[in-house]
Amino acid sequence: MNDLKTFLFWTFVIFTVVCVFFCIEATIRYQSKVGIDDEHGFGSKYEYFGQPICNNKGKLYGYELLLREFDQQDKRWRLPVGVANFPLSKAVYTIRQIDPQIIDNIHLLAINMTVNQITDFRAAYFISWVRGVINNQQLMIEIDAADLRQASPLQRHRVRRLLKGVDRQAVKVSIENVDSTQRTYKLLEPFLPEIDYLKFNVRAFDKSPNHWIDITLAQWQRRAQKDNVVVIVGKIEDQAQVQLADQLNIGLRQGYAYGQPARVQQKHK
Repeated sequence: MNDLKTFLFWTFVIFTVVCVFFCIEATIRYQSKVGIDDEHGFGSKYEYFGQPICNNKGKLYGYELLLREFDQQDKRWRLPVGVANFPLSKAVYTIRQIDPQIIDNIHLLAINMTVNQITDFRAAYFISWVRGVINNQQLMIEIDAADLRQASPLQRHRVRRLLKGVDRQAVKVSIENVDSTQRTYKLLEPFLPEIDYLKFNVRAFDKSPNHWIDITLAQWQRRAQKDNVVVIVGKIEDQAQVQLADQLNIGLRQGYAYGQPARVQQKHK
């Protein structure tokens, strides 16, 4: 009997120590992991800009928030360098600053998330938080294809598993900066059943003697249709690129030809 009491006592002690250890580890991990709500160093150096997503008639369809970094030397805003885990809580604050005439007339509000952020244990809370701010607008989470290429096979597996659990009625998922290489095609094909949009970098499909195209935009378009994935053409700047989108009857476009990124506080028009 005493042996049983001793066994149960030490079982309780060991169980308690393990639980305390995991609680401490989770607390440390939460406090040290950036990417969702740690805004240290992001106060004035970084801002979110907004860029429209338009239909083939040039009418506003969606709006994407893009992180920009202020270059102190050149005194201008530019694409951030080496920023992998920007604080998404800043995006929620920015959404509140968007001109109501924009937010009330769009179908999609797109926010970029890295692979680390998607797999962050706080990601579900962040997504719910954003949805509570944007009311009836459809939230679209965008993942960069380059980020997926650099991720480990285990990370990509985790992303796919998480995407399978996303409520697709409430949240749409897009992979952006898709290029014309066979490598990207093979990498992204398994993700197609779990996403809603593919955004292509139109520059990757510009034909030239020095640029080899493995997979054409038309081939990508046909493959996307099998999983009911909607195609968006991004980085459109000139008339030739507009004409390419017209020829392929691609309905959603983004780029300087349809509107440049502008600071949200300036009330993007």
